[in-house]
Amino acid sequence: MLDLIIRGGLIADGTGQTAYHADIGVKDGKIARIEPEIAEKAAREIDAQGLVVAPGFLDIHSHSDLMPIAEWLPESKLYQGVTFELVGNCGGAPVPTIHDGAGTLSRYAAGKLGFPADGSFIGTETYARAAADHGHSTNYGTLVGHSNLRSCVVGLDNRDPSEAELAAMAELLDRELTDGAFGMSLGLIYPPSAFAGTPELDAMAEVVAKHDGVVSVHMRNEGKRVFEALEEMIGVARRTGVHVEISHFKIMTKSLWGQSARLLEMVDNARAEGLRIDCDQYPYDASYTGLSALVPKWAHSGGREALLERVKNPEGTLAEELLAELESRGGIHRVMIANTHGRYPEWEGLMIADMMEKFGMSALDTVRELLIRNEGSCSGIYFAQYEQDVERILARPDIAVGSDGYNYSYDPDINKLTRPHPRSFATFPHALELMRDKKLLPLEAAVRKMTGVPAATLGITDRGILEAGKAADITIFDWNTVCQTGDYLNPYSRPRGIEKVIVAGQVIVEDGQITDARPGQILRHGR
Repeated sequence: MLDLIIRGGLIADGTGQTAYHADIGVKDGKIARIEPEIAEKAAREIDAQGLVVAPGFLDIHSHSDLMPIAEWLPESKLYQGVTFELVGNCGGAPVPTIHDGAGTLSRYAAGKLGFPADGSFIGTETYARAAADHGHSTNYGTLVGHSNLRSCVVGLDNRDPSEAELAAMAELLDRELTDGAFGMSLGLIYPPSAFAGTPELDAMAEVVAKHDGVVSVHMRNEGKRVFEALEEMIGVARRTGVHVEISHFKIMTKSLWGQSARLLEMVDNARAEGLRIDCDQYPYDASYTGLSALVPKWAHSGGREALLERVKNPEGTLAEELLAELESRGGIHRVMIANTHGRYPEWEGLMIADMMEKFGMSALDTVRELLIRNEGSCSGIYFAQYEQDVERILARPDIAVGSDGYNYSYDPDINKLTRPHPRSFATFPHALELMRDKKLLPLEAAVRKMTGVPAATLGITDRGILEAGKAADITIFDWNTVCQTGDYLNPYSRPRGIEKVIVAGQVIVEDGQITDARPGQILRHGR
């Protein structure tokens, strides 16, 4: 007897082939059969008539690093239909780290992972074990953070590693990849990853290539030098043979609006050369990161305290570079204060221009004041992209959808100090909405961007496609109504149209509620 039958749905199987009506039978957490009509009964049946039955969505670019061990219930990705998140992106990851060293995990996180503050090492194996002990709804996999590698071996200084340090970083990376990490992430705008030069990038990429993993990269520049930044990563792929995955693929400067076709052509030419280059995108015209990203990278050397000292007493080209970056990211009327972590909630939702008027200060002094008053911890939303560029990239069936967000709770007691980017709550419904309403892609290709494409990029063979023998990770949604309902000022809003979400044959989202099922796993690369 089957455990579950999903009846009468329109199957968009993740391959991009024409959707068809059929029943899906599930047994022991796997898809047992897909047939026009399954005659037998099951312990549970779901009527999916009028709905699309698709593989669970794979979020290839997530920052939900600690969600598998969270004390509260992560919800926002589940309500989007996401059944897998790849964490550890942009150079910062749950692994590896040394608790009382300069690693990126907080004291709270290290404690949750079972280590006292004694310099104990936390790696992929520890992370997976802690998540399994805790229990979680959906699946996760992790990358190795390049900033973590540098922090553990070199520290936070802006310098090249010695030969011995480079070897130690390579050894540490090799260990984590052997333990099942999917690859390594680079955050080439975020120190200390930003301090890496070409020899260091190549040395780490060679280790990743040996394991047939991916190098996921927040490129060194997404603005005026975006083409140079892409060429840098193409060069890494060319010299080392590594599989490169470009994170949140976009053009983020007014001066280059409309030139996304050139960026896509560079990717196509690299692929024609035989290089493995993939990309992901979130479907919004605004990005979200700290206001400290406006400060030049060299001023981050030595950590947050050193950064704040330089902001308080700017020298050299700091002021000039900060103002140039502010203009590149949209200017004073297109950079919004998003999150002050409870310090100044009345400022959240205001533009830099509004804050200039409030403070009676110049643009430079306003940004400095915001950073100083918030001790460097203040987030911004940067409306620096061109809508037509966003849509041109979204229309590419070979570019994955990735949220660049977190799996948040909707509990107001938990999220009261945050106002995150709406991509954490609606990336996948919003992407479907745009592709449908703008007629960018048909249903089948739209689903494939969220399922088969990221699975193939990461080498995940048992998910991402609906096929007998594969894991029964399934999302059921209404193609006609699926959409986001929140916005930048009110992101905590559940999307519409995601009807049911199933992981390993167990229903985890039903009738707008999350069930008690906790079938999630930490997936390992190559296992």
